[in-house]
Amino acid sequence: MDRTPRMYARIAGVLYLTTHVTSVTAVISYGGGSIRLGVLLEFLLALGCLGTGLLLWLLLRERGPARAAGFLMLRTLEAAVILAGALPMLAIALGGSPRLTGLHTAAFLLGQGLVISVNTMILGWLLIESRAVPRPLAVLGATGGAIVLASNLAQLFALIPLNGAIAGLCAAPVFVFEVWFAIHLIVRGLRC
Repeated sequence: MDRTPRMYARIAGVLYLTTHVTSVTAVISYGGGSIRLGVLLEFLLALGCLGTGLLLWLLLRERGPARAAGFLMLRTLEAAVILAGALPMLAIALGGSPRLTGLHTAAFLLGQGLVISVNTMILGWLLIESRAVPRPLAVLGATGGAIVLASNLAQLFALIPLNGAIAGLCAAPVFVFEVWFAIHLIVRGLRC
């Protein structure tokens, strides 16, 4: 077997784990008043999104070209929205109005909410049909993405509280999918 796909899978797994660490640490940094650190972490988060999108496109493009390209494009959009959301936080760090945090919240709902839910459903669907990972893992991605999409639409239309307990519970399946998928990529890679 060619070592390149295995290497891509490992790097993608590491980047997936990195996106979780940078995302959670950015939220903690912002909450603790370390706005510049939060902005830096979101920049690294965006790079991780781009990296996972590109590497998974390279690994899955032959199994589902349109969905693999769609995943890459949505991962790129997610990274762009994350960076756009970090801009008002950077403006605050540079002396701008604290009222700009609403723009960051909106970007989070759009990029790390609505966009990630659709790209997770696409990835899950591609993983189910390609049989590149164990079926329960792929199904968790597809269904978790659908749950997060419903939750984020409910938040968008004020049917449930923004970033509340319900939203957190709804996000749990995608979190579990991404961590499990990352570990699977690092340890086993994708089935040929």
